[in-house]
Amino acid sequence: MFSVTFSIRNLLIATGGKLVGTPDFQSVSAIFTDTRETVPDSLFVALAGERFDAHDYLNEAVKQGAKLLCIEEAKADKLPAGVPAILVPSTVRAFQDIAHFHRITLPDVKVILLTGSCGKTSTKEALRAIFEHALGVEHVLATEANTNNQIGVPQNLLRLNKMHRIAIIEAGTNHHGELEPLSRCAEPDAAIVVSIGACHLEFLGSLSGVAMEKSKIFSHLRENGIAVIPANCSGHEILEEAVRSFRRVQFGFEDDPAGMKDISVQYRSGSLNQSEFTLKCAETGEKVVVRWPIPGRHQAGNAAAAAAAAVNFGIPLKTIAEGLVQTRLPGMRMRIAEHNGSRWINDAYNASPDSMIASLNWLAGFADQAHLTLILGDMGELGAASEPGHRAVCKLAGILFPSADFVFVGDKMTDAAQKEGLSGRMFHCAADAAGIADTILPGRIVFLKASRSTGLEVIEPK
Repeated sequence: MFSVTFSIRNLLIATGGKLVGTPDFQSVSAIFTDTRETVPDSLFVALAGERFDAHDYLNEAVKQGAKLLCIEEAKADKLPAGVPAILVPSTVRAFQDIAHFHRITLPDVKVILLTGSCGKTSTKEALRAIFEHALGVEHVLATEANTNNQIGVPQNLLRLNKMHRIAIIEAGTNHHGELEPLSRCAEPDAAIVVSIGACHLEFLGSLSGVAMEKSKIFSHLRENGIAVIPANCSGHEILEEAVRSFRRVQFGFEDDPAGMKDISVQYRSGSLNQSEFTLKCAETGEKVVVRWPIPGRHQAGNAAAAAAAAVNFGIPLKTIAEGLVQTRLPGMRMRIAEHNGSRWINDAYNASPDSMIASLNWLAGFADQAHLTLILGDMGELGAASEPGHRAVCKLAGILFPSADFVFVGDKMTDAAQKEGLSGRMFHCAADAAGIADTILPGRIVFLKASRSTGLEVIEPK
């Protein structure tokens, strides 16, 4: 439910829809999409997806307080008698258009829209921490949980109010054509591509395809907007072409010779619980050392992406460093916990060959492999790159950790491990994951990583 007042006139302007019925009111004071909520004096938007269709629950929506409905023209026969409605070609598009209309009625709010193959959420949380430190918590809105799709982005924009000064909105995609409407919906003041990697290749086709889709985040960037991209990545020329009309800002590692960097990062050291790196601003020559509670060289790169955007909103580098220290990652992202005398590192929210390899290299920097158990699961949506991607991960794991215990969850990872000649304890499918925790000996470092669809979270003891 979103407590946003809209006149019927503005709803019609926003959606381009057609009003049917004769409402005896001029406005609604809330918008909702879930009939499990009770929302008086509201507009119900009947969203239709692959697994559900809210047009089947219009009577329930009215009982829950909807006095106006937004439905698709093709399903007008489902409209309850006597209930006014706005008819539109697509309720998903209408929901996005309503959110966009709300966004532009708050001209003082600056919107940062970000995407990437890996590191979206880490970068979003780094930006949240920076701006909350610089502006105050009450003035910052950021994407909550995993609401970064065609429905989630407008949901987050509809949470905006006059107290906010900055909105940090995460946008995800796994098919061509998904980022452009999200860019249109958010109409960002700054847009960031955090990374280009081998994710969703089943649908995006190639790394160039990934870059092409990610570049669409700039398609509705405001005039004089800030476009933040990696200084060196696959498909860099595609991103360069997409941002040539905007203020381009590049970030990257100092020891990477490719690309000019406006913000560079030098990774200094890391451990299980933290890491240290230096950020440098090319324009001023200023440097700051950051010690933050997030391990991994790759995470320092995400911090650089956040800093590249923040410094172009006038946030001093020193303030950026102070904010980064307060960054916390949600859910199953590098979550560290103690269970039965072992230390568990749960990074099982998502995975790709790039993020797997980055995690393995991080672990190699400090982990005693004689006391290390690696639980590696299947990575999804890789298409033709699936077998080489899984084999590359297994090959590196074998090189870096010849004495570690391995647990392979899922047919793809198990097959790759066998082809790379890795030995150890092997579990062939995610359905067997629930019993794995009982086999872990005390005094281990246990690392879990796989795509979310593999379901590794059931392994970690509660």
